[in-house]
Amino acid sequence: MIKHIFSDMDGTLLNQHGKVSAGNKTAIQHAGIPFTLVSARSPRQMMDAIETLKLSAPQIGFNGGVIYQAKDEQLQVIEDAPVPSQVVKRVVDLVEASFPETGISLFGLTSWQVTRMDDGIAFFQEDMPQKPTVLDQETFWRHPEPIYKITFCVLNLDVMNGIVKILQAAELPGVAMQKSSDIYLDITASAAKKSRGVNYIAQREQLDLNETAAFGDGPNDIPMLKLVGMPIVMANGLPNVKQVARYLTADNDHDGVGRGIDQFILGQQTQNLN
Repeated sequence: MIKHIFSDMDGTLLNQHGKVSAGNKTAIQHAGIPFTLVSARSPRQMMDAIETLKLSAPQIGFNGGVIYQAKDEQLQVIEDAPVPSQVVKRVVDLVEASFPETGISLFGLTSWQVTRMDDGIAFFQEDMPQKPTVLDQETFWRHPEPIYKITFCVLNLDVMNGIVKILQAAELPGVAMQKSSDIYLDITASAAKKSRGVNYIAQREQLDLNETAAFGDGPNDIPMLKLVGMPIVMANGLPNVKQVARYLTADNDHDGVGRGIDQFILGQQTQNLN
């Protein structure tokens, strides 16, 4: 019996408009099974879906960088893995030395600070629920807050390639870099993995991993999907992600998560009762 469901957001739970569909909402709430969002997004970016679904289970943000509880729009951190502060400073110094006109995004638990506004930041903020604040570097480096994700949104491919080359050559300790597209690069703590977050919550709730299910569509979902007892992949998932699925469901524009819950999770539990 599945006792906890984990779900990626973009390309999985959310449709092409970045929203939770009515069909997904109905299925998730009808199931009555604890439901955890597992996302590269910040908690602030996740809050709309949390409130829409009225979720009370722990949630996983920054790709596993923070596990938290959301209640009355307040966040309670349960466990976290921020980027080492010395690495944050090193990344900013390296990029500013070679590409001084490029804005760098630093995400704290609820904050979004940027080293400067540029066209990439302007493009990035169009889909964000909050506006960035320009970093006061003198004050920040004296008393740095935990940073869970460093993001580059760079519209010039040559500049992006140059940034990647510099950072790869620096061999930054304790972090992982991942490009989600030609214009986006994220840096998180190497311990920040979706599978780590899932495993932590399963242990906290004393669940056998065979009692967990997960939905995903992208490469960074694979460790999570391999960990749970019932991996379910979206129809829009990449071929290598589909290879780790036990079940395939509809795409994210056709209530794939809701259909997967009804057909595979609740359907299997009904069969077991019979």
